[in-house]
Amino acid sequence: DLRILDRDEILKIEPNIGERVKYALYAPSGAIVCPYELCMAALGSAMDNGVKLNLNFEVSEIFREGGAYTVTAKDGRSIVTRVVINAAGVFSDEIAALVGACDFKVGARRGEYMLLDKKAGGLVKSTVFRCPSKKGKGILVSPTVDGNLLLGPTADEIDDKEDTRATPEGLADIRAKATEQVSGIDMAKVITSFSGLRAGGNTGDFIINRKEGFINLAGIESPGLTASIAIAEYAAELVGEVIRLEKNPAFVSERRSMHYFEELSPDEKNEIIKNAPEYAKIVCRCELVTEGEILDAIRTNPRPTTLDGVKRRTRATMGRCQGGFCSPRIVELLAEELCVSPLEITKRGGESYINVGVTKEGLKK
Repeated sequence: DLRILDRDEILKIEPNIGERVKYALYAPSGAIVCPYELCMAALGSAMDNGVKLNLNFEVSEIFREGGAYTVTAKDGRSIVTRVVINAAGVFSDEIAALVGACDFKVGARRGEYMLLDKKAGGLVKSTVFRCPSKKGKGILVSPTVDGNLLLGPTADEIDDKEDTRATPEGLADIRAKATEQVSGIDMAKVITSFSGLRAGGNTGDFIINRKEGFINLAGIESPGLTASIAIAEYAAELVGEVIRLEKNPAFVSERRSMHYFEELSPDEKNEIIKNAPEYAKIVCRCELVTEGEILDAIRTNPRPTTLDGVKRRTRATMGRCQGGFCSPRIVELLAEELCVSPLEITKRGGESYINVGVTKEGLKK
């Protein structure tokens, strides 16, 4: 159902389209999802069905002997397995090189974004792309599943595979191009900017192959998210060539939405609050996220241990104030549930500590 629209046809669908836009390729079957929620739901479903998640497991060595691989982390932990699936993103070529299964290179392509609050979310109904280039589909203007407006990304090849800075140059490029595509974007409504790194392979296509029990899923560029389910099914076929796979008769096929409470009617919410009063306590005022929802998220696979982990499950801290009001209470809830000091809670792992010390006597350390 793809078709070319002229300007009059475009304006019927997107009345705020930029003045210079004359024609558009229209894809009526296009859709959007929340990428991080999709990933967490897939991982959570796997864990609900017996998968073990090892976090902070930085691989330093992979050794194959007798048909099995020993995967060792820098801290000395190790796993013995007959199959290794390498989906290490920008580091997938380095992981493949550990077993001699690398005939490709993967670089980092930084994409910067700007996010506007929900007051700007209704400016467009469709995802509005520019004409594509060698670097991809280009900067977009798109609604999000939660009602915000998203601008970006840029596409800059960089050498540092851990450089996720948002730069003045990149954000200026987004502003200039996004306002060409769509008129009336109010940049005063930008609530945050961020960047991520995409894995760009040197083969011009997805890199999916198997050498013995080692499977590469590398260089998964756009449309990798759309293709992810098909890639997973094909990866399962490759695993089945090495070991016999059987269906799990006790497979748990359904998973409750992380946003189920907000989707309930007032009467249904009141019934829950009768037995769980923490659902009546609003922690995040911007997104109206309750203490009950945050506790539920912390107790659900994959369990978050950081402030950003809670954010990506509940939207707490994602509003206009970006966590200025609710962060302290979320830190307290994480510390209580994880049985650690609030001083140990980080924003996104590593050294990103939120609290650096205690200023008053008698407080928990």
